Amino acid sequence: MKLSNAINILKLNRFMRTEEEIILFEEALEEIANINDYHIIGELIDVLEDDTEHEEVMWGLIHTIEYLYEFSPKESLELLIHAIPDNIEKGKEWIELLHIRILNHDKYRKLFAGALKEVDAQVQEIIVNLLNDIKKEDPVRFEGKIEEIKTFLLN
Repeated sequence: MKLSNAINILKLNRFMRTEEEIILFEEALEEIANINDYHIIGELIDVLEDDTEHEEVMWGLIHTIEYLYEFSPKESLELLIHAIPDNIEKGKEWIELLHIRILNHDKYRKLFAGALKEVDAQVQEIIVNLLNDIKKEDPVRFEGKIEEIKTFLLN
């Protein structure tokens, strides 16, 4: 299966309303994971959908995105950052989850802060607002980590 076909199958079946859509989604995701191409992270972020019927299957997409980070962490996080503005409305819960996992990973948190510093102010604002929402949900766990990123942006 070509990569573009696999991504299209993910997008078409992201709501997972039927057993067939779930199977197609999982098969396409397996194909993508075997390709090991971090360049598609932005397109995978496009697939994230809060209104999916089967969250446990969408978790597979989260794990695939995180797996692809390993091939080029800095560039992968840059791709993630650039994909967020277009996808925040339909996939905010999943995007928050990805950020929580980045916040809990020292290496990725530092790389994320560096990549975030390189984007324009409008994208930074969207992501800082997202981080502030995460902080409001669990200030004890995340305030220090988020302030670390915000401080890095100011320097």
